[in-house]
Amino acid sequence: MSYIYSERESKSLEFKSQIPDFLKLIKTCVAFANGIGGKIIIGVDDKTRSVIGVDDKARNRIYDEFPNSVYDATSPSLLVEIYEKSFEGLSVIIIEVPSSIKKPVFIKGEGMPKGVYLRAGSNTRRANSEYITELMRENQRTYFDEEAVQAGIDILSRDLLQAIFGKVDSPRLVAEKILTPSNTNTKKYYPTIAGVLTFCETPHVYIPEATIICTRFRGIEGRDIIQSEEIQGCLEKQITNSFQLVRSWLIRNYQLTGVKLQGKTIIPEIALREAIANALLHRKYSIPGSVKIALYDDRLEIFSPGNFPGLVDLSNLGDGTTYLRNPHLARIARRFGIIEKLGTGIKLILESCKKSDLKRPEFIESADSVKIIFYFQPEEKNFSLDEDKLLALFTMREEVKLDEVQTYLSVSRNTATRKLNLLIKDKKIKRTGKGPAVRYSKV
Repeated sequence: MSYIYSERESKSLEFKSQIPDFLKLIKTCVAFANGIGGKIIIGVDDKTRSVIGVDDKARNRIYDEFPNSVYDATSPSLLVEIYEKSFEGLSVIIIEVPSSIKKPVFIKGEGMPKGVYLRAGSNTRRANSEYITELMRENQRTYFDEEAVQAGIDILSRDLLQAIFGKVDSPRLVAEKILTPSNTNTKKYYPTIAGVLTFCETPHVYIPEATIICTRFRGIEGRDIIQSEEIQGCLEKQITNSFQLVRSWLIRNYQLTGVKLQGKTIIPEIALREAIANALLHRKYSIPGSVKIALYDDRLEIFSPGNFPGLVDLSNLGDGTTYLRNPHLARIARRFGIIEKLGTGIKLILESCKKSDLKRPEFIESADSVKIIFYFQPEEKNFSLDEDKLLALFTMREEVKLDEVQTYLSVSRNTATRKLNLLIKDKKIKRTGKGPAVRYSKV
């Protein structure tokens, strides 16, 4: 039996079954250097994670040729570490790439900006202009949320400022990164991105991306819109109003009968609020587009522009790893009471869903977005019978449709119908309606 590598490919780990063209390896090295660093493991199948090992020819080629190749091909020049690891008699080659202290790193032959690469989840991709700007900002130890908005300071709500800071004066607000001095006139101030998002009643006028679009769909495909609303206002209002709207949709459409969840939304309220707050606080405001919340019959999706920042990765979600893309925005959010403790949001989401016996939420990262999916299905607890698993679904949902049972059990339409009929025969569930309007519910 072959050894299966314990970790999966991620923004910091890449598998190669054999040595590809050196240029492909160098692109991945550049992407790791522009991110948090990473490892390329040669001798592991990237689909099965089975360790297949490397032969002497491949080993010698990597040791003898690759360090000079990657050094000569990159700017700033990359130094990589190469070593071996053995798994049940099979050796793999590990190329370890540190995060560069000077970014962006690029391939000389392709130049800037074409030669800059990034990691998007487990894929290596050419970087866009927004990502390159962010890397340059990282070099300067500055953040997007402290940049100036070309507007007068009177767009900030004095009532909101006083509620948080008490006495309002320019030096205090500059120190808090709510205001920033003009580059040409030290007596003139502009509000920052963080200041506008948190203390302006109409931030979308100055930052078009500062909105949330909440949409409720009929079915599971996203083709038939029942209701759609755009939520605007300061950050606190966006979080509160979108939370209340989605909560009302969930209560109205997904009435629960289980003892644990009686009188609550199918998604734990703490998880829903944390997910909305995370989407707004950690998104890339430099990317056009709103945060989007979509409600379907079988799930809730929350989409946020911008991939996971810094050290945060799919492999370490919920372990307390924290990297702030918008540190000033996060600090102000703590003053508002929007968040309590940094690094606990995803952990709260996962733990609260587990406590409510819900299926674990899924996080999906792409090059410029993160999506969290809350499923309206109970957690699979090693059910011995499909009947037990199906009855658990009816504990969560007041009504269930046939296609939902198909998806939930991963069976054909005929098999789903047969299993439902057996439960009806045993008087554990009942059927109402005819044709497409047929629904099943617990007796």
